[in-house]
Amino acid sequence: MTNKKWLYWTLQILGWGSVLSISLIVQYLEKGNIPPAKNFGESIAFLILIILSTHLYRLTMIKMKWLDLKLNRVIPLIILGSLVMAVILLSLNMAVDYSFGEKPYTNADVLNGIFSLFVFSTIWSVFYFSFHFFDKSRKQEVKNLQLESSQKESELLNLKNQLKPHFMFNAMNSIRALVDDDPELAKRSITQLSNLLRNTLQFGKKELITLKEELQIVNDYLALEKIRFEERLDYSEKIDTNLLQINLPPLLIQTLIENAIKHGISKKTEGGLVSLEITQDQTHCVINILNVGEYNPSIGTNSGIGLENARKRLEIIYGSRASFNIGNHQGKVLTQVKIPLTN
Repeated sequence: MTNKKWLYWTLQILGWGSVLSISLIVQYLEKGNIPPAKNFGESIAFLILIILSTHLYRLTMIKMKWLDLKLNRVIPLIILGSLVMAVILLSLNMAVDYSFGEKPYTNADVLNGIFSLFVFSTIWSVFYFSFHFFDKSRKQEVKNLQLESSQKESELLNLKNQLKPHFMFNAMNSIRALVDDDPELAKRSITQLSNLLRNTLQFGKKELITLKEELQIVNDYLALEKIRFEERLDYSEKIDTNLLQINLPPLLIQTLIENAIKHGISKKTEGGLVSLEITQDQTHCVINILNVGEYNPSIGTNSGIGLENARKRLEIIYGSRASFNIGNHQGKVLTQVKIPLTN
């Protein structure tokens, strides 16, 4: 038995069992004594009949495809179906009562019985349809997220020169893992990835972008990396807001942050902190990135390509007016870039 079927039958038994239990309690409170044993027998028999009847009602709804209809068409069917169910259930209840020797129903008993069972049938229908529509909506949302995720994966082919493929695949895998567990977070992550891709394509064509634009890329990148590393990745930043309009090469800080995470945080089981500090002295904007780990220039890594490209871009754009340094500092790795305040 699947989880959904198990849940359905559990709710059927507990739900209708609770209704009949309350009915017996009310009967006890009204009469002041314990109902006769035959009342329990009648209740058990009616419980079985009502569970089977509503189950047949459910199968009828599925066969007639009521669950695929829009809400404005479902409501009249729920009312009609609940009324029919009330008549059927009352007829079954009367048959059970007669078999246990109960006195015949009066017209008032019939009307009250139909009304009560109509209310209970309507509540049952509303609960069932609500659960179905919620489940259907969630499945559709998951499908949409999966489709959107697949579409973003196809865009990776056009981004080889803008972002490293290994990061993009890591980001997509992290989002895919969230689709079932946390659709809302997956949706926000796809939005962040979309912003990152758009900004990368847009800003990557420019020679220079503002620090404010670069920080947009960095924040979206870090939000995605936070999904992958969770509590292992801590980040802090201290930015001189007077520098937000200064120009710098696109993806410069993002590349350095990525290098700090890849060769610092990811190497540590416990993770660690990446801190970004952007200040200014009299002539330069000073960018400091500090991360856990140890810098060893003798070890050849893929990060060397990214760092070397950063150095070359700074040299081409600023010449000797800019500087790039990376090394060990107080047990951590410090990357420092200085960019002239005036181009």
